[in-house]
Amino acid sequence: MKQEKKLILGILILSVFVFVVAASSLYVQTEISSGDVCGCAVPIPIFIPFLASIGLFIGTLLYYLFFPKHESKIDKKIILNFFEKEEKEIVGKLLENKGSCLQSKLTRETNLSKVQVFRILENLVKRNIVNKESYGKTNTVKLNEWIIKLFSL
Repeated sequence: MKQEKKLILGILILSVFVFVVAASSLYVQTEISSGDVCGCAVPIPIFIPFLASIGLFIGTLLYYLFFPKHESKIDKKIILNFFEKEEKEIVGKLLENKGSCLQSKLTRETNLSKVQVFRILENLVKRNIVNKESYGKTNTVKLNEWIIKLFSL
């Protein structure tokens, strides 16, 4: 819904609420002045909480309309800055491959030795950033679910 339509709808809702409060207040006032307080359709002790409840509902509805949910997306580069250079390279490659990649492919694409990749991955496994699963003579390396959610893949 466009902002202008939301604004018009919000003003309309607020206007209807003000009208309902004014009309019911006038009705109660005329009943009180005529001395027929007990003749009201809605008793006074229930009338005030009823209007307050409607007011809370209207306020919540207007808040929902005018203050949309904030979905802050964090830039991937900012998150990657928390990793060391080689870790950043490996996590970046995993992100390029939708969170999963063979360890042998990581070795080829990162220009790191097999030993370096192995040690970096072991460190990432200890920190619960990746999981390694055997896949023939190599391993499948997968980013953990919480990291994937953080990067919104």
